[in-house]
Amino acid sequence: MMPDRDDHPQPSFSGARKFGAGVGVLSAVVALAAIVVMVNFLATRHFHRWTLSEDRVTSLAPLTHQVLGVLTNELQVTVFFDPDEVLYSHILQLLRQYENASPRVKISVVNYLTEPARAEEVKTRCKLGPNAKDLIIFSFAGNHRIVRQTELSEYDTSQLLAGKSQNVKRKSFTGEAYFTAAILGLIESRRPRAYYLTGHSEHDPTTATTQTGYGKLTMLMQANNMETQLASLGGTNEVPADCNLLILAGPRSPVTQTEVERLNRYLNRGGRMLFLLRAGAPTGLEELLRLWGVELGDDVVTDASQDRNESFVILKNFGDHEILRSFGITQNGLVVSLPRSVTPRATGQGSDAPQVQSLVATSERGIAVADYRNGLRPDPRRDRRGFIPVAVAVERGGLRSVEGGSTRMVVVGESIFLANAMIENSINRDFAGNAINWLLDRPKLVGIAPRPVREYLFQVSDAQMQALQWILLAGLPGVALALGFLVWIRRRA
Repeated sequence: MMPDRDDHPQPSFSGARKFGAGVGVLSAVVALAAIVVMVNFLATRHFHRWTLSEDRVTSLAPLTHQVLGVLTNELQVTVFFDPDEVLYSHILQLLRQYENASPRVKISVVNYLTEPARAEEVKTRCKLGPNAKDLIIFSFAGNHRIVRQTELSEYDTSQLLAGKSQNVKRKSFTGEAYFTAAILGLIESRRPRAYYLTGHSEHDPTTATTQTGYGKLTMLMQANNMETQLASLGGTNEVPADCNLLILAGPRSPVTQTEVERLNRYLNRGGRMLFLLRAGAPTGLEELLRLWGVELGDDVVTDASQDRNESFVILKNFGDHEILRSFGITQNGLVVSLPRSVTPRATGQGSDAPQVQSLVATSERGIAVADYRNGLRPDPRRDRRGFIPVAVAVERGGLRSVEGGSTRMVVVGESIFLANAMIENSINRDFAGNAINWLLDRPKLVGIAPRPVREYLFQVSDAQMQALQWILLAGLPGVALALGFLVWIRRRA
């Protein structure tokens, strides 16, 4: 009798076949691991990010990449912040981009509310005050630069200034410009020095508490890694030899002829100067500015097409210049107290003639009112009408006739717009920063535009708020209980 085959089933796989299958699986696992390792290796060498969301993440500016590329040591960034602050997520997202762009950038986050021990250690190490909060601290080679939350927003004040609304809306986040400036300040070996010219009742650059002081402008320059001092041209004083930028901030009394000659010598040596000249005040600089291609008007400029009241004008007609390109297309303009005209004029066609370019002007409905001392009295027979420039940039340089190299000037027919009371309005602060960096030939800090910020405002009535509370406190838990009860009934059945 033959044995039943079912009593002795044959193995489905022989030992050799099992061994071969195991080797195949192991090879596949090794191959997959090798592919994962290679993909990660290539990703670290050729990092790139694509953003598909509507609120797309703006790439870092090329200038920021240049600054990060010269880091030689570790840059430690401490986010000393309350996570509930509005800008916290924007700041952290931007700093992660810095971290991804350079392996030398290291980020740590300290919540000073929940981590008091770490907060005290940071305050001691960075020499912060007892009430310090909401700061970004950049540390490099034992030195520190601090950026404050209050510096990182640009606001849309046009509706407020026009008297149409009491709301001020945050429109952009300026973190990249300030963060890159802080890093550059840590790695630069030399700090540019700016002098405020004194002796003519100018704005006070040492106070940030008065409305007409220039303390906030001084703080802006110091944040840009600059030193600021005072200078007088009285007696036998010349412009200091270490002066990289000279600022004349709204003189109320005229500059003397001797001082004018010293200023001209400084400019001919390749000096850099920011003239801020208010309307109605004698300057003594008219002839000097004409030599450099600038006509300073004895008038007050208005613009009927712009939102304005009796004390200021909003100017949105910008020239094509490096100082202004970072603004792009903006709904806001430069907010100035009624300015005087500052117009380019012909100085000859020589190769060393100053190049003068309009920066900011009125619309075609501008008027330069000549009779203004007892109130504005427009007169079509005397007043200039049309596009009226109120700020110009002047450059002359790269030629043998210039002793010290390139000369640069920015001349603005107004000074209140950079005083403490107005510098935070609209783009005033950014205009000042860009102008100063252009005068100092620091293109690394010019052209980093602010990032747009979306804010959503929901208007909820008292009845709607009560309904929402019922939904959140009773409705959602009730739904969960009802579903649980149904499941219990089903199982019982």
